[in-house]
Amino acid sequence: MHLPRVATGLAGLLGISKPALTPRQFEPDSTVYVDAETGLTFASYTSDRSIIFRVAIPDVIPADFIYDTILQIVAPIDVGWAGFAWGGHMTYNPLGIAWANGKDVVLSPRIAYGYYSPPNYTDSHYTVLKTGTHVNATHFQVTAKCSGCSSWGDESIGISNIDPEYQTTLAYAYGNTKVDTPGDVQSTFGIHDSLGHPIYDLAVAKNADFANKVAALAEGKPATGGGEGEVCKAEE
Repeated sequence: MHLPRVATGLAGLLGISKPALTPRQFEPDSTVYVDAETGLTFASYTSDRSIIFRVAIPDVIPADFIYDTILQIVAPIDVGWAGFAWGGHMTYNPLGIAWANGKDVVLSPRIAYGYYSPPNYTDSHYTVLKTGTHVNATHFQVTAKCSGCSSWGDESIGISNIDPEYQTTLAYAYGNTKVDTPGDVQSTFGIHDSLGHPIYDLAVAKNADFANKVAALAEGKPATGGGEGEVCKAEE
């Protein structure tokens, strides 16, 4: 059983999604991943299409649950687009949609309201980290800080947030068809081919000195320390 933590006001009536949170009594779908390239510790999940969705967070979470998060997506190069939903459903919550554009990766903040290409979402912002973002012959990878992905909504519809002290159901989707205009961050694209709702244990994804580490990665500085190897290595 998934036990939602937040009060929702009109959210339930409107069908607005919120992260489903569970006590720590089930085995999560995510696993711990220490990334050698960025030095960050993630909660990581791999989909049936071999797309990897990882989340990292600070070690200190404020009482209002407004904090920056890190999203890392690693996808086979033939995936048209890969999307991540912070609220556990593909509608009415912050999304991050990633696709390859030549040797670059585009990450677009979106919000979906139905079965059509989701519009831009102005209440969240992604800062792509130079360290941890690249394309090679087999995969594309993006690592980005999101501001506005841990808490969303308003007083009229209710505030939803992500509390890492609970296991959290997040969501992903992907499409095999390329987006219509790869060089445009607001490109339209077709409906997903598949989606899923894995349970993440974000308590294992906490990172000390989070802000300083992320600032260094944004500038392209290398990580310090060990970690696991990458599926998507930058081409030399």
